[in-house]
Amino acid sequence: MKYDLNDVTFIVPLRIDTDDRLRNIILTTSFLLTHFECTIIIKESDSEKKFEQWALPQIREYVDTTDLNYVFEQNDDDHFHRTRLLNDMVMMAETDIVVNYDSDIVLPISSYVEAVEKLRSGECDVVYPYKFGQYGEKKVVLKTRIEDEDDLENFSKQNGVKDFVKGFDPGVFDKSFFYAENVNGPGWAEYGMVQFFKTSIYKDGFLENEGFMAYAPEDVERHHRWKTLGYNIGRVDRHAYHLEHKRTPNSWFNNPFMQHNNNLWERLREMSRSELIEYYRTQPYVRERLK
Repeated sequence: MKYDLNDVTFIVPLRIDTDDRLRNIILTTSFLLTHFECTIIIKESDSEKKFEQWALPQIREYVDTTDLNYVFEQNDDDHFHRTRLLNDMVMMAETDIVVNYDSDIVLPISSYVEAVEKLRSGECDVVYPYKFGQYGEKKVVLKTRIEDEDDLENFSKQNGVKDFVKGFDPGVFDKSFFYAENVNGPGWAEYGMVQFFKTSIYKDGFLENEGFMAYAPEDVERHHRWKTLGYNIGRVDRHAYHLEHKRTPNSWFNNPFMQHNNNLWERLREMSRSELIEYYRTQPYVRERLK
């Protein structure tokens, strides 16, 4: 059975910089297309078409990819401009609902459905499909690996892959997840991972701030902005499951733009509502995209 999410587009910015990133994009994309009638846009920004070469053939073993739109951007730089890629895809989306989707995340099927219903009914403008705070995120270590061509060729035969795609059961993960302890406590979740938006709200709320590069804290700023602008923000009271992966500067606090990103966030958080609106209205990327 496929759930009707024909009014939903999942937008996925992508750079496959580790073997487990490749594994995760195969699994999560196959999972979405197995369970939902929806559209997916994946925009890969890299020096070569890794998704097309390595991931797409594997995904086609499981599902029909008619509703998967793949876009490649040649980028030989080390940095990954996630916010700009998301804006590119928002402007491509033709559905009423758009989902900013991390390729390493899966949710219980009911969480996707409930988040969409909250938007369809008008109850919310934005939905975070996981609980806030401690244990909102469950970090999962998968045993499947793609470390060489043989692993890729035999990926569908690896233990649990087909079961994951066709019948993801949070109960299975609940037996194997681990919490990464950090300053906020175990499994802490706030505003990242996945967000469901009304497409019109995403645009009216000035899209993603393209001043943020690589990693953090664009998710915190985005939530602050939506709240300041007065949008109705909801949540689904279940866990999000994060398929763990190696960390590179594009996905951790050691990225070279971290100080710049933090300075930008500190400046924006001090603005009043009117100052925030004026700031965004004057940003070149906003004026160009929303003209």
